[in-house]
Amino acid sequence: MDQGGPCSVISQNDLSRIRQTVNPMSIAPGHIEKEMLKTLSDERATKWPNTIEAQRARKERARKERLEQEEAERCEVDRQEALIKAENRRLQIERANKMLYDDTDRVKSFHGKLLLSDVIQEREKQILYKQKLGQITKKQEDDFHKSNVKAVELAEEAERRKLEDARKRAFKQRDAQLTQLEELKDRIIKEKLSDKAEGELLKKKAQEAVDLLKQREIERRENEQRMHSETSKANEALQQIKAIELQKEMEEEERIVQFAKRKEQLALERKLREEERRAQKDVKRDRMVRVMEDDLRGRRDQSERRAGVQAEEALQKENRAMEQVEQIRAVERDAIARSRAQQAQIKEMRRQRETADEKSMTLQVAARGAAAVAEEEAERVAQYVRNKNLQEAHIRQMGRKKEKAAFERARENAESEATKLILAEDDELFKQYTAVCMDEWSKDGKTLKPMQIELAKQRANALMGYTAG
Repeated sequence: MDQGGPCSVISQNDLSRIRQTVNPMSIAPGHIEKEMLKTLSDERATKWPNTIEAQRARKERARKERLEQEEAERCEVDRQEALIKAENRRLQIERANKMLYDDTDRVKSFHGKLLLSDVIQEREKQILYKQKLGQITKKQEDDFHKSNVKAVELAEEAERRKLEDARKRAFKQRDAQLTQLEELKDRIIKEKLSDKAEGELLKKKAQEAVDLLKQREIERRENEQRMHSETSKANEALQQIKAIELQKEMEEEERIVQFAKRKEQLALERKLREEERRAQKDVKRDRMVRVMEDDLRGRRDQSERRAGVQAEEALQKENRAMEQVEQIRAVERDAIARSRAQQAQIKEMRRQRETADEKSMTLQVAARGAAAVAEEEAERVAQYVRNKNLQEAHIRQMGRKKEKAAFERARENAESEATKLILAEDDELFKQYTAVCMDEWSKDGKTLKPMQIELAKQRANALMGYTAG
């Protein structure tokens, strides 16, 4: 038994079941009854609403119904979108056609006249508004003039009353001033008497004030002397402080000078060290230059020796080349002699062959002359046949051209009739459009003269064009 392949171990019950499955004739009657009972049970269970299978089927039906409803809703949305797109496309086409129709010359001219009618109506309204505005302005100016005249009269009356009142006030003021002058004289006399007594009192007070000022001046001078002495002492102390600070400044300057000298000494030493290093570098550089010059001189001598050797070798090579050239020239002279002898033989053979060729050529020319006569006769016959065929082809071509010309005339007539119909439809549409526009303008109370003149001009141009056609 082969132990290399895969194998499985099964029980006796599984083996019996597999045998019964592959051999249905050996099924026992009890098993058939069990199958019938199971089928009856399954059919009865399908009618129960609370089984797992029934719930699964109900969920599946609900899912299918939901998907179908969603698909129906999507189809309805697609249909609505298609309708909206179709409507938008129709509106765009109508708008494009309207724009194309409005772009024609006579429609643009008619629109221009409609605009001119609007302008005329607006101009008439402006004129009417200007007239009304003039009337209102004139009325306002008249009212203003009347009010100004009345105001001037009232102002003159008020001015007269004002002058009269001023005159009365002036008389009263004069009387009052005279009375005041008398009172002023009495008051001045009384004041002079009182001022005299007051002057004596003031003179006494002034003398007391002078004495007081003298006493204050003496005290001020004593205070100034005391302050002067104190200021002198303060100045002496300040001079001492300044001397101390000056001494400190001098010491600081001395330290700065010493530091500058030390710094200068360090800079000089650094400069000397730099010069020493530079001298050492120059010595090294000169040594390197001498070494390089010696090396270069040696290389130059070696190169010159090598050039001499190469020149000697080149001279020897040139001599050997000259010898080889002489040998080659000798060989070429021998080859030239042999070639001349061969050319003489070839010329003799060519002359003999040319003689034989001339004889054969004479025979060939005679044969070719006879063949050429036969070919010319055959060519004349073939040319006659070709000319006959070409004439027939020309006749057929002329017939086709006549048929094509007739077809073109018929097509042009049909196109002309179609164009006339299109123009007639366009004229009818233009008449309807102009009638609607003029009716609308007439209802708005606008003038129709520009449109009527334009339409009459277009009709005249159309008649002239038909007459010319």
